[in-house]
Amino acid sequence: MKMKSLSILFILLALTGCYGSGGGGASTPQIPAIASPASISNKDAAAKNNEGVDHLVQGHFDVAAPLFQEALGMKPDFAEAHFNLAIALDGKGDHAGATESFKKAKEFGGSNPKIVENDNLKKHLGM
Repeated sequence: MKMKSLSILFILLALTGCYGSGGGGASTPQIPAIASPASISNKDAAAKNNEGVDHLVQGHFDVAAPLFQEALGMKPDFAEAHFNLAIALDGKGDHAGATESFKKAKEFGGSNPKIVENDNLKKHLGM
């Protein structure tokens, strides 16, 4: 009886490991984030945006949002930072703030397909 119980426990642990590893189960949705373009002139703003992106892709919305706001304080027309801030605000549940940031991202980055073709932006802007 003890051997049978151990066998069942082993099987359950093995199955739990398979589903928890992300190997075959449902995957975590990828969070869209846009790194700073290499051609950006304001390297400090670019660094803050990229630091925010590192947190954003991990789902650290509360940490990422202020970093994007810092980047925007240095470069108010920074489309990628507006976009990333919108994603962070949306992740925090601030949909009105996300909509405003998406509007600015589209205004300043209307030629960037990563911005204007994003489903979250389209949803917030009613496109």
